[in-house]
Amino acid sequence: MCLVAVAWRAHPRYPLIILGNRDEMHQRPTAAATWWADHPQVLGGRDLVAGGSWLAVSRSGRFAVVTNNPRRRPGPGRDLSRGQLVAGFVAGQQPSGRFLDAVQVEEARYAGFRLLVGTRVQVRGLVCPPSRLPGRWTLGAGVTVVSNSSWQQPWPKVRHLEQALADALAAATPTAGQLLALLEQRDPLPVAAGDDTSMAGRLPFIVGDEFGTRASTLITMDAGGNCSFIERRFDAQGGLQGETTMDFALE
Repeated sequence: MCLVAVAWRAHPRYPLIILGNRDEMHQRPTAAATWWADHPQVLGGRDLVAGGSWLAVSRSGRFAVVTNNPRRRPGPGRDLSRGQLVAGFVAGQQPSGRFLDAVQVEEARYAGFRLLVGTRVQVRGLVCPPSRLPGRWTLGAGVTVVSNSSWQQPWPKVRHLEQALADALAAATPTAGQLLALLEQRDPLPVAAGDDTSMAGRLPFIVGDEFGTRASTLITMDAGGNCSFIERRFDAQGGLQGETTMDFALE
């Protein structure tokens, strides 16, 4: 996932809202979001190359999301899949702090990443390798947006989504369609694979023949203990190809 917003305690009805786009090569094999056969309590899309995920949630309300951090490229010795970080937390039972402790022990075996893990009660973040800012932190109340860009020089789309989501939550109780529409705003020009400059566009959605936004996901957890999950999937032209919607009570 390359752009994700987390609204924690930013709206009276929803203690937690997760809103993000997964930007990836269109040819990479992927399974649409569903309940996992090997972990029936976990819901999310699945990477069919390494078996992990970019964003997933459990029936107990555990969630995890990971983005790339280009400050450390894949290479020799970096043999662990970043998508397994998501699967490991959501399918497990470790408290988020202990889970991140274990991740940090082996973080050199991963290409760079930014990882968010937690529940509607608390959300923690980890950046590897760390920049000048702390590599590990606890999210405060409000809207936090994480992407592939650096903290010091975030892409314009980071600030755009941060402000758009904050405004939407301050104005009223937005519908799922209104929240997903924030992710589907797109720049008019197509993006070439590996073009980091174009990826830093002003708007969240990327259209490109080889690389682009393949899925938009919305997860909401309300004050009554209910979770709603929506995933929309897109082709290389940005056309909608399918949608998964799941509503369930948190255990």
